[in-house]
Amino acid sequence: MRILTAEEFNKEPYGIVYINFTPEMYVGEPKIKSEPRGESSWWATDVLPWVKDDEEFDEWKKFKEYELETEGFCTDDATYNHDDNCLYVVFSKQEVKGIINRLIDSLYKCEKYNK
Repeated sequence: MRILTAEEFNKEPYGIVYINFTPEMYVGEPKIKSEPRGESSWWATDVLPWVKDDEEFDEWKKFKEYELETEGFCTDDATYNHDDNCLYVVFSKQEVKGIINRLIDSLYKCEKYNK
């Protein structure tokens, strides 16, 4: 994994997996730099699903009563939307393959042990 400044990140190709980062903490979940949206701006596809229509769950007070429906999400994630000290953690292709393999293994275990 590499940690890049906004200027360095803007030069990265589309298709990479990244996390917004500040030295104090991770800022967000893994995303994919999907496609261009303008200079210093791109569409980012979230790797993890979001809760669909979360406002209907009364601010999550009764979340244990629901099987929450999720959906994929894509947003504009321009460098100008973040603080100047925001960095970008960029995963290598090998790290992305490792993440995929762990998810496939998890799915295999769910199917094996939850029949």
